[in-house]
Amino acid sequence: MSDAPSLGVVRDATRDARRRRDLQVVVTGACILGMTSILYDLSGVSPATGAFFRCLYALIPLVIVVLVQRRRPQAHQTPGRWVTKAVVAGVFLGIDLLLWHEAIHSIGAGLSTVLLNLQVVFVAVLGYVVLRQRITRALLTSMPLLFVGVALVAGMSTSLTGANPTVGASFAIIAAGAYAVYIFMMGLATRAAGRTGLPMLVSTAATGVTAGLFGVVTGTLDLAPPLAAQGWLILLALVSQVVGWLLVASASQRLPAGNIAASLVLQSASALLFGAVLLCQIPSIVQILGAVLILAGVVVATRQPVAKLPTRVVGRRMEIKA
Repeated sequence: MSDAPSLGVVRDATRDARRRRDLQVVVTGACILGMTSILYDLSGVSPATGAFFRCLYALIPLVIVVLVQRRRPQAHQTPGRWVTKAVVAGVFLGIDLLLWHEAIHSIGAGLSTVLLNLQVVFVAVLGYVVLRQRITRALLTSMPLLFVGVALVAGMSTSLTGANPTVGASFAIIAAGAYAVYIFMMGLATRAAGRTGLPMLVSTAATGVTAGLFGVVTGTLDLAPPLAAQGWLILLALVSQVVGWLLVASASQRLPAGNIAASLVLQSASALLFGAVLLCQIPSIVQILGAVLILAGVVVATRQPVAKLPTRVVGRRMEIKA
């Protein structure tokens, strides 16, 4: 009987340690995803072409990941439970990629980036409605930090230069909703599958098909981009679609959807660092301040309340049970 509280403390400590590791994994993946916009810009291709080829070139590495994970005895397959979820996730990621780039042309990269990060709100609502995941006070407190930080990083001085800025803003908000559905559905798919490789492979194929069909219908799909562009797209596929999203997906099996969404806002901050290193784009003081606010917002959103240790009363003193 006297050992029961101690065992509970050990279980809590183990759970907290696992949670910290998962948060480190998803933060690493989010920071890697910060390279996405830079590599896409360097490729110089249309949104449909970029989305299609980043998925196409990611399929072979993802097949290798699937084969490696298949050898693990703890992995299990329940296709009926996760395939549909992965396909839906991939379709919505394709919608997100296409609409976000269209929004950039209408309202600029700054405001588009800010509106896209409404995904934090949408994911939290989805988690509450579908999974009854509580919207924590920490997540609500972090949102002003996250949105102000993103606004400073993106540069809110960007003017609405498009022919129809209302449509552009609508595209960005719909893209944020689509991105939220992708994050949420991938979490469901990886939990149901018990692994990350297969759901990522299926969702990536669905994203590629969605982007390809859009490109064919609109005439914006280039099936033979220049070799230099293909080089950047291959790097984009490996860095973003394979490494970055596999890390995020592996953590999403256990973390609440709201924590995943808040951590992904780090993409905006890490893009500053990669831009400075790879493109010599030195960030301004305001942008650096925005990155600090984003980091603070993620820390606030993902913090775990300190568990209270069981106690016992000895005479008039309160002692912690060890």
